[in-house]
Amino acid sequence: MKVKYPAEAFALGILLFSTGMKEAFTAGILVIASVVFAELFKNLLEEALPDWSWKLCVLIATASLTASAFRLGFSVLGIPVTTGLWIMTFVIGLLSAKAVLCNGFEAEYGDMLYASAILWGFWILFAIAREFLAGGSIFGNVLVESAPFFSASFAQMGFGFLAAGMAIAFTNGILKMKCKNTQSLFLVIPAVIYARPFEMASFGEIVGIIWAIAVPIALFISVKRMLKFSPAGAAYRGLPVEMLSMGLIYLILSVY
Repeated sequence: MKVKYPAEAFALGILLFSTGMKEAFTAGILVIASVVFAELFKNLLEEALPDWSWKLCVLIATASLTASAFRLGFSVLGIPVTTGLWIMTFVIGLLSAKAVLCNGFEAEYGDMLYASAILWGFWILFAIAREFLAGGSIFGNVLVESAPFFSASFAQMGFGFLAAGMAIAFTNGILKMKCKNTQSLFLVIPAVIYARPFEMASFGEIVGIIWAIAVPIALFISVKRMLKFSPAGAAYRGLPVEMLSMGLIYLILSVY
């Protein structure tokens, strides 16, 4: 059974907002709300406009509203939103709209909300684990001052990819679903541009930036082709195993 929730939008949300419980809780609500808005807006315009027009309207409106909601919600919570992060929330809105346009959740509205709630729960659990392992705190409250296994690296993007892959795989396992027709490059490319796994200043700033973006993307595409022949379980096939692979690529490249 194919997934009945916006897997790509959730994956990017987990990448960006799973370093703390507070941001994970808020971002999960906003991702679900963006999908609901896209579905309602689609139903409103579908019969009144040509296909190209209403689809474009849904994409732009959902992305704009999602980015605005993230900025407003995070400002209320006192969580800073940089320009780069704001652009990434715009991409989350585009991915939410894409899921609606490609899948059409109107006949499975309850299933979509149910599956999204389960995935949101795993998102929060991984955010709690990452926040604690990075500094001993949960929801911004310090529980343990120090421990030998604490490391700031748990807050880096590599572990965000791992969290996204495992959260989606666990959700698919519970619901007996598979990630079909998902495009991981739609979230990998923006993520690499936003948070590069390494910096290289030896050949100049521009060349260094291009190299730091091109290398992880090239490695991911190479691994992605090989994954087509991997014996991964049904719940891990597609987007989950690709997110896990990208997480390992990030962790390896971040060493250099």
